[in-house]
Amino acid sequence: MRKLRCNATFSGMSILSEIGEHEAIRRILPALGKDPELRVGAGDDCAVCRLPGGGLDQVFTTDPIIEQVHFRSEESPERVGNKAVGRVLSDIAAMGGRPQWILVNVVAPPALEFQYLERIYTGMTRLCEQFGTLIIGGDMAKGSSLELHVFGTGLLPENSALLRSGAKAGDSILVTGPLGGSFESGRHLDFTPRVAEGCFLRESGLVHAMMDISDGLATDLRHILAQSGVGAALEGAAIPKTGTLEQALFDGEDFELLLTSADPDRLQSKWQEQFGTSLPVIGKITAEPGTLKLDGRILKAKAFEHFAGD
Repeated sequence: MRKLRCNATFSGMSILSEIGEHEAIRRILPALGKDPELRVGAGDDCAVCRLPGGGLDQVFTTDPIIEQVHFRSEESPERVGNKAVGRVLSDIAAMGGRPQWILVNVVAPPALEFQYLERIYTGMTRLCEQFGTLIIGGDMAKGSSLELHVFGTGLLPENSALLRSGAKAGDSILVTGPLGGSFESGRHLDFTPRVAEGCFLRESGLVHAMMDISDGLATDLRHILAQSGVGAALEGAAIPKTGTLEQALFDGEDFELLLTSADPDRLQSKWQEQFGTSLPVIGKITAEPGTLKLDGRILKAKAFEHFAGD
């Protein structure tokens, strides 16, 4: 059996509300294991591992949805199920992968009506069927509120995953659809993950970096900037939005794909031919590492982050 290498050294005492989600992840990363089969570890939308025999890589991701955090108690259970699986499929789409298997762990209070849980599974399986994937197992435990912890795998050709770390100065920044107002409209429950679009973008060979937008454009774009060692300049008027510019920047839960390309005209032409919709350019990647500008001014504000401000 191969022995995994783990460098488990943690920093001093802190509480999560002081350091926030992203700093907590940054501190945990050095403690995670490494392996020659692991092409991309934690820190991207999915981990990427080499499959034995060559030719394919497998991607792995997991995401929770928690009552009163990601959905309200009165929401339709089918819509809750759609969101639970959709978030995981969106991560796989962001790598350019094709979904494979799904596992679901349920945490539920004893008083939850079983029929409500059945209807959640109806929503999950309906979306899985749309993309040719299956729920193949999971677990169940008692808790104070309803939580769905979903794990998914996907496949793509070896060494072809689209990562957050590939953006280059001079690239155009593009997005696959309108941003903002997801909670107000209910779109955060009903969205269709951009699986076909993610595969198309990978196969185009014209995309340098990609991720999905879950925490808001102003936060998620910064992940690309940090991992690619670049900056960005956004044009507010060019950002497609369903509400205000502020909502487009900070609301989150859009689950559109955010990407960069050195040949946006060619990519837009291919996109239009394939999907019959636009693929807007919303800005440029710059050579100023970590600097995000909006209409020429530095944008300091960020969107949602777990634990921040608690």
